[in-house]
Amino acid sequence: MKRDIFRRSCAEFLGTFALVFFGCGVRAIVGDTENIAGIFVVHLTFGLTVAAMIYLFSYLSAAVFNPAITLGFAITRRLPWRLMLPYWLAQFAGACSASLVHMLLFPDKAELVHYGANTLKTSLPAAIILEALLTFVLMMVSMGSATDKRFVRADSGLTVGFTIIVCGILGNSLTGGSMNPARSLGPALFAGGAILANSWVYIVGPCLGALLGALVYELLRGNQENAKPVLEDYPVAPRIPIQHIFTRKLQQPSQPEQDQKAAS
Repeated sequence: MKRDIFRRSCAEFLGTFALVFFGCGVRAIVGDTENIAGIFVVHLTFGLTVAAMIYLFSYLSAAVFNPAITLGFAITRRLPWRLMLPYWLAQFAGACSASLVHMLLFPDKAELVHYGANTLKTSLPAAIILEALLTFVLMMVSMGSATDKRFVRADSGLTVGFTIIVCGILGNSLTGGSMNPARSLGPALFAGGAILANSWVYIVGPCLGALLGALVYELLRGNQENAKPVLEDYPVAPRIPIQHIFTRKLQQPSQPEQDQKAAS
């Protein structure tokens, strides 16, 4: 079992490494630009890299590459809780390793754009809300593509990738459109200063959005016969559908009814 978790965590490490290496690397090459073409190229790189890594690792680790999305899968029991901490460690380690390689390969270009770290260009409340909303959409798409039997799995890479591109372009000029605590914190550790001090925004916002998106999708899904875990070959704990939690309580017999049944 430990070896199995290690293999899956390695896949999460490599996928997150690729995400930050190529995405933030292109940002370093393009520079800190407001040109729409440069912005599109950067987020196109993020989206296509995630799509490629999903096709590569989805059958091994579910290809999450995002601590917030990992939390959303775990809270709905679509991913075993015992995998959450190893995945988080692997994802953050992958992001930090990619920024370290940037520092070694092209330190001047990387430092000029703060190693690709996200920077706030709006107020803190607005940034948290925007990151939460963007991650909410990404979580909904991830839930649909990874945990619903009706979705064609071969389409998952492009579906998630295009969502990242669109959300990234929208959020670029305000928060950077992160939606991913590992992608933000890794470069921020090397950038330091105010960027690192504000990195908590890119943890709180995406985690709130992922939790809300996962729970809302479970409510909207309705019939649980079409639901599945993100790792079909990995056991998960039995779960109670969210919409049934309160109805189960309402259907429980009262104490006098229980005593009457016991007496009879």
